[in-house]
Amino acid sequence: MKKFLSFLLVIAVVMSFATIAMTVSADENELVAAGATEEVAEVAADDAVSVGAGTDTDASGAAGKIYFEKPSAWAGTIFYTHIWDTETGTSFFGWQTKKEKLTEENGKLFYDLSILSDPKAQLEGGFKSGVNYSIMFSDDLGNETCGLMFNSNCVGDTVYLTSNEKTFENTEDSTKHSYPIAWKDNGKKYGIPLQITSVGTIQGEFVSPDRTPDEIIKAWDKGFPSYPSKDSYSPQSSARDHKTRLAEIKEEFKKLVAEGKVLLIGGGVYKESSSSNSSNDSSDSNSSKVDSSDSSESGSSYVTPDGKKVVKNDKGEFVDEDGNVVDASDVVEVEGSVSTGESTTYVYVGLGLMLAAAGVYFVTRKRKA
Repeated sequence: MKKFLSFLLVIAVVMSFATIAMTVSADENELVAAGATEEVAEVAADDAVSVGAGTDTDASGAAGKIYFEKPSAWAGTIFYTHIWDTETGTSFFGWQTKKEKLTEENGKLFYDLSILSDPKAQLEGGFKSGVNYSIMFSDDLGNETCGLMFNSNCVGDTVYLTSNEKTFENTEDSTKHSYPIAWKDNGKKYGIPLQITSVGTIQGEFVSPDRTPDEIIKAWDKGFPSYPSKDSYSPQSSARDHKTRLAEIKEEFKKLVAEGKVLLIGGGVYKESSSSNSSNDSSDSNSSKVDSSDSSESGSSYVTPDGKKVVKNDKGEFVDEDGNVVDASDVVEVEGSVSTGESTTYVYVGLGLMLAAAGVYFVTRKRKA
C-alpha cells in the first residue's frame, strides 16, 4: 500500500510541474505572437529590412533601399536625399553632403539606408525600425521637394513628384516653394504632415498618433502671432489679420476632420470623439484615437517594463496614456481571470495537483508512523 501511495505521490508532483510548465510556455508564445513577430513580419518588405526577431529594434539599424523617380522637370545630374528624425528634427548628415548622394542604377535612383549607420552620422544607431522619419530630395541645380514622413514600413518603396509645379509653400518663408511628393505603395499610410505655414496656408494631411489637429493650430497661433499681416497673407484666404485667419483655420480643420481628410501616420483616419471638437484639449482628442476594446474584451492589459499602462489603438499599435506609440517588443501582456480562461485554468489545475500530492504525502507519513 505504501508503495502504491508513493507511486501516486510521484505522478501528482510530475503532473503539477508539467501543467505549470505548459502555462509558462503558452504565455511566452502569446507574447511572441503579439510582439516582436508581428513587427518583424511588417518590416520584411522589398529589400528586406534586417531586423531580427526578439531584438531591441531601437538599438539595431535597419537596412534596405528607398527609391526616387527621377523628375522629368529636373535638369540636374546629381541627386540627394535628406533624412531626419521627425520628432527631434535632427538629420543624419549635412545638406547635400557626400553621404546624402543617391545612386543611379539601370535608370533608377536609390538610397541605401545602411549608409545611415555610419559612425560619423549625427543620429546614432542608424535607421531604426519603429521610429518616424522625414525625407526629402534635391538636385545640384537647386530643385528640391517638400518633406515626406516615413518609417521602416516604407523600405523598398518609391517616392515620386505629384506635380511638376512648385506648389508646396515653405512653412517659415512663404516666398519659397518646393515640389510635393508621395509614396507609390504607402501613400495612404505615410505622407506630407498636416501643417499651417507662417501666413496661414493649410497643407498636408497626415498627423502622428501622438498629435492632434488642435495642437497644430495652437502651435501656429503661438509661433506666428503677427501673421497674416497687411502685406503677407495666405493665398487660401483674404484675411489680413491673425485673429480672422485663426477663426477660419479652426473651422477648416473641423471640416477636414468631419470629411475624413485628416489621416493617421501608419494608416487610418483621424476621428474626434463625439464630445470633442477642434478647440478641445489634446488629451480629449487623443482618447478618441485609442481603441481599448482589445484589452477590455479579453480581460488582458498591457504594460511596459517600467509598469506604464498601454492600450491598443484602432491600428493595432500600442499607445501609452500620453498618446505615444510604444514599440511592441517593449510591451508585456498581463492576463486577467476573465480572458480565455486557458492560462488561469492551467494554474488552478496545477495547484490542485500539488495539494493532492501533499495529501498523499501526509497519509503516507501517517501510516508509516
